Amino acid sequence: MLFRFSLYGFLKNQLYFEPFFAIILLGRGLDFFEIGVVFAVADVVTNVLEVPSGWVADHWGRRRSMILSFSAYLASFVGYAFADGLWWCVPAAVCFGVGEAFRSGTHKSMIFEWLRKNGRLAERTRVYGFTRSWSQIGSAVAVVISAGLALNLTQLRWLFLIACVPYVLGLLNLWSYPDEVEHRATVPSGDAAGHEGFLATLGLVFSRPGLRRLVLESCAVQGVEKLLKPYIPVFLALAGLPVVMELSQAGGGLHDAASRLPVQSVLWIAVVVVCLHLFSALGSRQAHRIAALEAPGARVPRRLWIGVFVMISLQVVGVGLESFLPAAIGFVGFAFLFNAWRPAFLTRFDVDTPPDRQATILSIESQANTAFSAILAPLGGAMVDRWGLPTIFILCLTIVATLFGLRGDAPAVGRDPENA
Repeated sequence: MLFRFSLYGFLKNQLYFEPFFAIILLGRGLDFFEIGVVFAVADVVTNVLEVPSGWVADHWGRRRSMILSFSAYLASFVGYAFADGLWWCVPAAVCFGVGEAFRSGTHKSMIFEWLRKNGRLAERTRVYGFTRSWSQIGSAVAVVISAGLALNLTQLRWLFLIACVPYVLGLLNLWSYPDEVEHRATVPSGDAAGHEGFLATLGLVFSRPGLRRLVLESCAVQGVEKLLKPYIPVFLALAGLPVVMELSQAGGGLHDAASRLPVQSVLWIAVVVVCLHLFSALGSRQAHRIAALEAPGARVPRRLWIGVFVMISLQVVGVGLESFLPAAIGFVGFAFLFNAWRPAFLTRFDVDTPPDRQATILSIESQANTAFSAILAPLGGAMVDRWGLPTIFILCLTIVATLFGLRGDAPAVGRDPENA
């Protein structure tokens, strides 16, 4: 099962279009605000379906939920491949949002369920960090493949269709999962009973201070990571390719300019993004060791938070001064810290969550992140259009600094409900 869990993450991250996504959309006539709208549409759809999808996964089958998710992703890729302009991108974004909603939290809960049934709960951080590292290795491999494809394809839009191949393989892998990854909750029959169970789960999150604080922490770190992700390849292209600078300044004026990038730009993006994903994998592999560096019962993972603040500060300096080295260090360092933080963070969620509600509660956490991104993505895009690329990095630094300050007096997370 560890092989299958890792294979899932590896195949899921074979997104060959991802390093060039914003650049492709710029070439389709969109400006940064409209690109933010595309991200916001996907996030709003995810937000609307997030908690219901988690409840569905817990009660009607997690494997079915994952298969539906991958099918929606496939529809999204096909839509993006043939979309031209903002409104053609919206249906593809809707399908992508459906895929995110039915995936987020579900596969993690499958891993935790398998560990619980095999008496290996003590290994949660290590096992999840291991499987997550294969996701990042998959991303690094995908960047190498996408760079090779980008150098040979006549149009970058074909990257969307080629990404369908590993996702079909991912569907077959999910289909092979055994029944022991399922945990169907036992509830009274009838719609009213199911509705009551859904509302009870929502109430659990709001009533437990530990869960509320974890959601806030997730928005500060994961929300910022998601917000910055599409702008990193744009900066790398700007650092080495004047024509992309012209494209970004012209908004959608050069419709076909980004249909095929020069060799130097493709290689520039590929080398740095591969390093970023490899350090992300290293961070996931070392998550259990890095978490152990924090003091027992610490109120917040202060060392990780300080590291995140420093790395985003380096990004602000590098992008603001158009200096490649500090920006690259900031990108890679933040990727390492984010992936070292995430497995231990999810373990803290698992400790405070009843087993039969894990997918729902993890979906609520993800929902908070998507709401955060849906609001800030168009705002950040408009800021970039108005004042330039550094503003989005300054915005994220401000968010991290503010929420870290708010968490300064947060007490430790509550006891495991199974042992309470």
